[in-house]
Amino acid sequence: MNYEILGQRLRVARERAGMTQTEAAQFIDVTSAALNQYESGKRRVDALSLERLARLYGVPLRFLFGEETVKTDWEEALRLCAANISASSKVGIGRLIEKVDALLELYKQTDTPFPELPHPPFAPFSDRVLKEDETAILAAQRARSHYNLGIAPLGDLQSFLQAQGLLIFAIPFGQEENAISGLFFLHPQLGQIIAINQDNADTCRSFSLAQGLAYSLFLHERRAIVYRQGERTSSQIFAEKFACYFLIPSEALQERLLSLKVRVVTRPIEVVHLSRYFGVSYETMLYRLEQEDKIVSYKDNFQNVQAAVLARQLGYSPVHCELQQRFHSIEERFPRIFIELAYRAVEEDKLSLRTVAEMLGISDIELEDRLYFEDTGDDEFEEDELLQSTDYSLLKS
Repeated sequence: MNYEILGQRLRVARERAGMTQTEAAQFIDVTSAALNQYESGKRRVDALSLERLARLYGVPLRFLFGEETVKTDWEEALRLCAANISASSKVGIGRLIEKVDALLELYKQTDTPFPELPHPPFAPFSDRVLKEDETAILAAQRARSHYNLGIAPLGDLQSFLQAQGLLIFAIPFGQEENAISGLFFLHPQLGQIIAINQDNADTCRSFSLAQGLAYSLFLHERRAIVYRQGERTSSQIFAEKFACYFLIPSEALQERLLSLKVRVVTRPIEVVHLSRYFGVSYETMLYRLEQEDKIVSYKDNFQNVQAAVLARQLGYSPVHCELQQRFHSIEERFPRIFIELAYRAVEEDKLSLRTVAEMLGISDIELEDRLYFEDTGDDEFEEDELLQSTDYSLLKS
């Protein structure tokens, strides 16, 4: 094997992924000097390190051995967005590209036709319109009207968005300061795709999804958009404001306050009641109340509140996001069509059980259980037990 040529391919793959030698070395537990020697051909690369580097850079192993792979427009657009984000987010984008390629392969192996791409219901906003104060509020109202949602809270936003034809992935993008909370891009065959940060608290999930919806409805002409909390671009400010008003319409908030016999919120327990009703985080609800001027001006007593503990004391059952370090199911991490085609590929002997299990990131045994054994309800029982066992620890925390 010519290690000098292999090293050149490793360098090209790293640069395509937008990663520095230091960032890449940290993820495979070697020094920057060792990685530099790999790329210069002065040091032999073992098989395990080579496989880890290929996965890290989001390229097939065959690319490292000289086979050229065409960099598609959508992949290039995603890579270009990775310039100023955290190393974990860059790795996450590579994983997303890998999963999208796997979905394309599932379509191919199962002879499933690609979905017909719907025409966007709204014309894209210009930068000038985005900066206008009322744009996001009116956009949220138009979106709810378009989907005939009224003012009712959305119980399961992910299922709703998938029913509208969007593909939703949850990808670990990291928790560093400049990690992304999500991204949106248009795939030429699969359509609009939203990926949210799996590493964020689950309470951020609906907010990140609503931001992705803002981009899909009103900024769909852009090839790819990454978004992160605290970024103050006009598109980010628009998407955040849209998410607030889409998830919590002003009229709905006013009605809920009336039902609680509250004119202005003065206590944290009232914020908890409202956040549970609208299915958003305590922090999002607090921010939304400030937007509507429905909270007292002195806010010190609303800070450093353990919302999960307070919710339990008020009689609410713990939600998944209050379980520490829980494992996300494949239903939460992949679009519904991904799972359906994965099952079909195994059942029709188009792909091996192991190959599909690797695509889904689960064990062969779990996939066998899902495919060949009847659901006895044990999973729901175990989940209830886990929720109940968490009650005491939540109250102690």
